[in-house]
Amino acid sequence: MISARRSSTKLTAAAVAVAGGLLALAPAVAQAAPALTAPTVPAELAVPAGNHVTSRYDAVGYQVYECSTAGTWTLHAPKARLSTKGDIGVHFGGVDANLPAGPYWQSLRDGSRVHGGGAVSSASGTGAIPLLRLTGLDSSGAGAFAGVTYIHRLNTVGGVAPTTTCDPADKTFKNVYYSATYYFYKAD
Repeated sequence: MISARRSSTKLTAAAVAVAGGLLALAPAVAQAAPALTAPTVPAELAVPAGNHVTSRYDAVGYQVYECSTAGTWTLHAPKARLSTKGDIGVHFGGVDANLPAGPYWQSLRDGSRVHGGGAVSSASGTGAIPLLRLTGLDSSGAGAFAGVTYIHRLNTVGGVAPTTTCDPADKTFKNVYYSATYYFYKAD
């Protein structure tokens, strides 16, 4: 029980640190609260029947790349804030929060969290990271991200890895600005 509390405290501290580091970013556009409908997506990103959209958030942040041993830039982790009428959560990589690898989303309001995986991608616009459909691998807490089954990353802008080479000995990181819209689904 104590270790579970410590783990939760560490994660919350990591989420707050990520959010704090992103507050200087340009503000995201606030969204009205109409009934949510599933977005139109390429066929390969379709969410199976029996799931419905429960939330939609704009994300602004960085795709963080690290220099690989081959001297090329590879994704280290995302760092972004999620918002709709104010900040509601953060998006980060497990590697930065002492969690299993992969993307996470955590609510700053209720502490719930979802871990995504099994990414299916589709080309986006020029100079933008791909559109994605991810499966909700596991979630914790009761709230916005509890029980999430699928996640869409759509409307991507920027975030593409640098094309320049790098020196692995430098152990450097590059933050590449991106924005996207995330849709979260739960089972009917």
